Amino acid sequence: MEAADRSPEVLSALTPHVSPATAHAMLGEDLAPENALAFFAATLRELFEEAGILLADQDGRRLGFADPATRDRFALHRRALLDGDLDFGAFLTRERLTLRADDLRYFSRWITPVHAPRRYDARFFVAPVPADQIPLHDERETTSAEWWDPAEALASATAGSLVLTPPTARTLEEIVELGTMERVLTSAAARRVTPILPKVVQIGDRMGVLYPGDVDYDATEPGQALPAERTGTLNRVVMDDAGWRRFRGLR
Repeated sequence: MEAADRSPEVLSALTPHVSPATAHAMLGEDLAPENALAFFAATLRELFEEAGILLADQDGRRLGFADPATRDRFALHRRALLDGDLDFGAFLTRERLTLRADDLRYFSRWITPVHAPRRYDARFFVAPVPADQIPLHDERETTSAEWWDPAEALASATAGSLVLTPPTARTLEEIVELGTMERVLTSAAARRVTPILPKVVQIGDRMGVLYPGDVDYDATEPGQALPAERTGTLNRVVMDDAGWRRFRGLR
């Protein structure tokens, strides 16, 4: 989140669809309502900056990029935002936009392991992508863009041809289990999100990551060595030659 995500111009562009009180209830965290709403602003801003997707209404009608002139104009806005030449609030005001924060469903919250050199407390949302908006990487924080079926992405990661971070892999697993976009959105709207703080450990001679619910999670300190074989309820990943191998459920 950036300070500008809490500006009056940005917050006012959100409130026609999601109020501060509603955002606070959706996150379910000990936050001031305006700060809760700012997380939705940051998500929508970064979605546009990094992927070129803008969930918004313009003059009360859903914004689309089917018109080439509109698409090109917003591409220039996106470049100006990335270069720091345009303020997000000023951009929303100039284009008469309200942000469709109601498209977002809060899906998960991940906190970087304690010994990581740089730490983040990241909230993840899911949303349907408008049919006339095509994701495009920004060549800065994102360097390529491809459409993947979640199950195929996981299979490629297992085969060693695609590298997925544990939060990404776990999110894709949940999406595969839910099966359809409608079920993903419905599940996200109904779930109570609790923070996930992974613990990086040594499992046998491999690096491993424990998640809450694993039989060893509560009693294990980050960096601790654990045996390779374990019975009980597992919720972990272990790095092998093909990438992260997942272990979930009762063993």
